[in-house]
Amino acid sequence: MFAIYDVQGRRFRDTLENLRKIKRKPPPRKVDLSSTPEDGPSAYFAGGYSVSAQACEAYREKLPVQERERVVHAHQIMNSPVETIGVSDDIVSAWKRLRLLGYRQLPVLNDDRQIVGMLTERNLLQYLIVDDDKIIRQSDKLVGDAMLAPVITADPVTDIRRIASVMVDYRQSAVPVTSETDELVGLISRGDILRATASDPPLSLWT
Repeated sequence: MFAIYDVQGRRFRDTLENLRKIKRKPPPRKVDLSSTPEDGPSAYFAGGYSVSAQACEAYREKLPVQERERVVHAHQIMNSPVETIGVSDDIVSAWKRLRLLGYRQLPVLNDDRQIVGMLTERNLLQYLIVDDDKIIRQSDKLVGDAMLAPVITADPVTDIRRIASVMVDYRQSAVPVTSETDELVGLISRGDILRATASDPPLSLWT
């Protein structure tokens, strides 16, 4: 399952197939997971968040696939807890935070701690001139002015092959992971997908 969030909150939550019906793809441009969730009532993973075994099985049954190959879920490879930034923070502070953390992107949260967008290094450089990591020209813009929105998120039990498809189709370099109650519980980057496929050669990236 995938969801779409912006400054108005969540405005979509459904399957990848229905996501593609309401959100067109941008025009093309040139350019160890050997274990499955534990048996029992819940599978626990980073950050203390849990997904029931029944939820994982229901997800497998719902997928329109011809072969019943093992599904690798978002919660198995996501980073959690997640570093974030506030929508009302100024972009100079945002740049310094990115550099301090060594990240190229951060999820953006509103005052209610709900995700409203993604901020990338490239976004910030539209408003700043930086030379040798020193800001030589800055703007009074806020994170909300520079962030990418809306942002597509995935459920914890979403198959990572489908997340990879969203990354490619909608040009997201990372996909936040949100719960049914709109809580940000993790983040998956392109690097996480690549590491997963490198660790599990039989995994193939298609939907």
